[in-house]
Amino acid sequence: MTVRSLAPLAGAWKQAFHLATNGSSSYGKGLNLARNGAVAQIQTQPGRISAPVAAKKAAHRATIHLPELTAPQWDTLATKLAADPQAVADLVANRIPASIADSGQVGGISIAPPADGITFSCSCPTGRTHRVCDHSAALGHAVAERLIATPSLLLGARGMTARALAAHVRDLVDGADPGPLPADTNGTVRAAQLYSLAAHRPPQTPTDLDLDTVSTLTWSDAPHPGPRARDLAQMTADAAARAQALLAGTTTAPHDELADIIRILASPDGTDHLAAAQHATEVPEPTLRAMMIGYRHGGPAGAHATLAATPATTDVLERTRAAVHASRAVGLGTITTDGDALTDRTAGVQIRLGPDGRWYPFTLWRADEWRPAPGACDDPAEAFRAARRARAARPLR
Repeated sequence: MTVRSLAPLAGAWKQAFHLATNGSSSYGKGLNLARNGAVAQIQTQPGRISAPVAAKKAAHRATIHLPELTAPQWDTLATKLAADPQAVADLVANRIPASIADSGQVGGISIAPPADGITFSCSCPTGRTHRVCDHSAALGHAVAERLIATPSLLLGARGMTARALAAHVRDLVDGADPGPLPADTNGTVRAAQLYSLAAHRPPQTPTDLDLDTVSTLTWSDAPHPGPRARDLAQMTADAAARAQALLAGTTTAPHDELADIIRILASPDGTDHLAAAQHATEVPEPTLRAMMIGYRHGGPAGAHATLAATPATTDVLERTRAAVHASRAVGLGTITTDGDALTDRTAGVQIRLGPDGRWYPFTLWRADEWRPAPGACDDPAEAFRAARRARAARPLR
């Protein structure tokens, strides 16, 4: 794939990413990994893009760091978009403006970062030295592919989500005097003025929503190819349950897009959507099934720990290994550091650090496949004992 074959924004990213790798052989190796589907769910935060990357039966957390745009740069970009009626119409419709997707820059502000501002890190040995590795290179190639269809991916990493940018532009448009409804000589109404008029409507009185009544609704099948009635009912009930958890403050983090998918899969009828989930996430079906078990045991953090352990420093792993070793009876197997996990292969048990700071127990299923077990705990020694209990309850295969 060449830069010329990509959309402008994706091409600008590809060029900057290529220069940032500085001729490393990992650039080509990462391309092969990306083409083979090694990169799982891509996540963005201000200043970083990360994803689990599977290679050689191990999963590593690869991260690409890039500079955020400054507040004045975002102001300049938003002002230019607010002056473009089509851009405003796109943002109101929750679409990325064509001026961003087709050119990669607005008002002289480039969405793609400069090559000298891109750095790499990974949970693998090479990545821990902040050098580009095969896994972070694979992530860079996957980002280029994703930008073709999802140009908003870079916005969050540069410091502002697409929704926040839309709100910023909306504030600029709302501040203008809407005036009378305008129309060109051919009768066309300009989107910017029309939206401004709508934004100045008197505030509507909010209505109370009883989240407990949605289960009493009845549904009919929508015309093809719309969703089936049972799917509509399931989505509505799931959304209501999720909303209730959010309002009650009982939801657990990190409940991102991937965790939401696993949450649905872990529901009673969720396995019906396995094929669609695999297509959407590019995560292999066996891994999705294991993550479903992890979600049932430990919620979103349990699912993420099943996909890959949260990176921990060597000091943390060594202290944890010593604490677990001291809590065990004399004569048991040796505990080793296996990537970012602590493993006793003799006993067939393992514990991994989750994104919530708890330790999650796993048992050896077959070959090098680990299955999550119940008993996640802040105390790694207790989590290790939970893993041994789960291992003892299931015969070796």
